[in-house]
Amino acid sequence: MTTPPDLLTRELRRDGSRPFITYYDPTTGGRIELSVTTTANWVAKTAGYLGDELGIEPDDTVSFDPQLHWETAVLLLAAWSVGATVDLGATAGRIEVPLDPMGAGLSALVAGYPDVFTPAQPSGAEVLEALAAGVPEGARILTVLPLDAAGIGWGLLAPLAAHGSVVYGGANAGESERVTHTAGVDVPGLPRLD
Repeated sequence: MTTPPDLLTRELRRDGSRPFITYYDPTTGGRIELSVTTTANWVAKTAGYLGDELGIEPDDTVSFDPQLHWETAVLLLAAWSVGATVDLGATAGRIEVPLDPMGAGLSALVAGYPDVFTPAQPSGAEVLEALAAGVPEGARILTVLPLDAAGIGWGLLAPLAAHGSVVYGGANAGESERVTHTAGVDVPGLPRLD
């Protein structure tokens, strides 16, 4: 069964240099873009942190604040890389990681971990099975939805499965970001997926 870490590895081999996550900070309007390679690097380091520092093992259940942020996407992919079950609806027992636009807080936690992490027992196949169909190959999705049980498909997993990419926030950046579809927001001339 295919898992989210499997899809990330596939995309890394397919075209690691292409943009994958573009994030607009809602408070400053600042923009950060992560290629597939950069995303995979953050995921590897974060998986090392989750496993070594926090002791998360395969089949452990974890949850995170579903705030729409590139670091949340990295945390989710890292949790599946260590084999954890991600509870997308939990509000208690969340792993707290400081979210900031450039990732300084996360970097302070994960900088010492290797740039490569090979999942021994990746998880997350069940969330891929529940993905809605209809995301065209190569779609670039603008989303304002949190990365919770409802929004994670449009905001992370479906674009990953479809060789696509995502733009978090920046609802006015549709044309400049070459967005092809939206989720959670209407932009004239673009089809809405949710």
